[in-house]
Amino acid sequence: MEPDFARCRQKAPGYRLAVLHRLSAALLSVPMRELGLKRAWIGTLLEVLEAPGQTQDALARSLRVDRAATARTLFELEGLGYVTRCEDASDRRQKLVYPTEKTRALADSLFAILATHNQALFKGFDAARREQALTLLDAMVANLEAALTSSTL
Repeated sequence: MEPDFARCRQKAPGYRLAVLHRLSAALLSVPMRELGLKRAWIGTLLEVLEAPGQTQDALARSLRVDRAATARTLFELEGLGYVTRCEDASDRRQKLVYPTEKTRALADSLFAILATHNQALFKGFDAARREQALTLLDAMVANLEAALTSSTL
């Protein structure tokens, strides 16, 4: 008996998360482009704005991406004037990452775009349902982090 592929896909959380990701990308692409930003930079810029002066390694860990990808993104952002990287005086092998004035100047616009995105995501949700959705997503993140940790040891 052949598997029912459509049913398998419809019951998979990964399918829904992928659709959610694509729809989010579509909603964010135009306003981000109008700011002169790529959607892929959102996480990095938010982290750098929230915690200026963190190391590239700490940034990679908080973003949950590999160090090489973080370095490539930072190289691009630095070249465009969105971040600066300075040698860490206590460990010269590390680079500390800071937002520039250019990034600080667009922060309010970036946060407004993300607020509009969140409003679209949570339309029709009361406060309890919003919290429940975030709690479920946090649990899924924790599960995948645990699976990755156990599979790489």
